Amino acid sequence: MSNEQPPADDDQDVAHYQRADASKFPTHPAGQQAAAEGTAATHGYTLRRRSTFERIADDLNHRGVPKDTAAGALVTQMVTLFNEYERDQAARRAANGDTNPYDLDPYQDVHDLAEQYDQARANTTDPADLERFLDNLADDLDLADVRALRTAATAVAEAMGRIALAARERGMRPDRIANETGYTASRIAQFIREERERRASNGDQ
Repeated sequence: MSNEQPPADDDQDVAHYQRADASKFPTHPAGQQAAAEGTAATHGYTLRRRSTFERIADDLNHRGVPKDTAAGALVTQMVTLFNEYERDQAARRAANGDTNPYDLDPYQDVHDLAEQYDQARANTTDPADLERFLDNLADDLDLADVRALRTAATAVAEAMGRIALAARERGMRPDRIANETGYTASRIAQFIREERERRASNGDQ
C-alpha cells in the first residue's frame, strides 16, 4: 500500500487517503464496483457517488477511520486504488477525444447530490451526517456554482408544466408523476391543466 504514513512522533490516529499503485486494481468493471462497495459496506459506509472517490475519501477522513486496524487499512487501499484508476481511465478517454470521460449521465451529478442530501437527512442514527454533508458541499461549491444551480432550479420549475403533460400523454397517472417528481398530485394536475391552457392559447396541438 502506498498511502503516506505519518512520522513516528505524529499523534494522529486517523487514516489519510492518498493515491496508490493502480496496477494492483481489478480490471473488470463489475469486479471493481463490487469490490469497492463490499469493502466499504463491511466497514459501515456506502459509496454514494461512485464517480468521485475523492469525495468518499474526504467523508471517511471526516469520520476518522482508524489507520491501525485491518479494516481501516483495507478501506484506505481500496478507495485510493479506485481513485487512481478512475482518474487514469478518464485521462485516457479524454486524450482520445471523449467529451464525457467519466461516463456520467448528463444530470448524474444532480442526482448524486440529491441522493446524498436525502440520505444524510434520513440518517437518524448519526445526526452529524447531515452536518458533514453540508460542510463538504460548502467546500465543493463556489458562488458561480450556486448561481447556476439556482438558475437551473428555476428553469426546471418553469418547464414543469411541459414535463408533466408530456408524461401524462405517455400514459402516466398524475399520482405517479407526483411520486417521481416530489410534487403533490394536485400540483401535478394544476401543471397539466395550465400547460393545456397555454398550448390552446398558442394554437399548439
